[in-house]
Amino acid sequence: MLTDTQRATYSALADVLIPEAEEMPSASQADVPMVWIDKALEYRPDLRDAFVKALETCEGQDPANALEWLNKNDTPTFDALGVLTSGSYFLNPEIKERIGYPGQQPVPAKDDSDTYLDLLSVVVERGPIFRPTVG
Repeated sequence: MLTDTQRATYSALADVLIPEAEEMPSASQADVPMVWIDKALEYRPDLRDAFVKALETCEGQDPANALEWLNKNDTPTFDALGVLTSGSYFLNPEIKERIGYPGQQPVPAKDDSDTYLDLLSVVVERGPIFRPTVG
């Protein structure tokens, strides 16, 4: 769980990364800092330490300047923050609906056995080709 201070810091950072634009809500308007970041961290626990490091590094600073510094001086931490922020934003069903993204859809595998068998017949016709190893 994130502390209130961490959420406040994150809210400011997330709104710099995803501002309100072209009728799309900002990250905080889309509940990223209060709801969706928790879900994203469940999906990507491997990014938690870098995410918390980003919040600690940026706490109390101007968000835009802090992000610029982080991007220049600690790219892996900045990347973790960016991945989690963008992922959290698109977890919000309202955002997915606004951009017309239905989510991942199952796609049945197509039967390409004819093509595969054609490729194998070329290998069979060619015969074995190998280089003996030196041993």
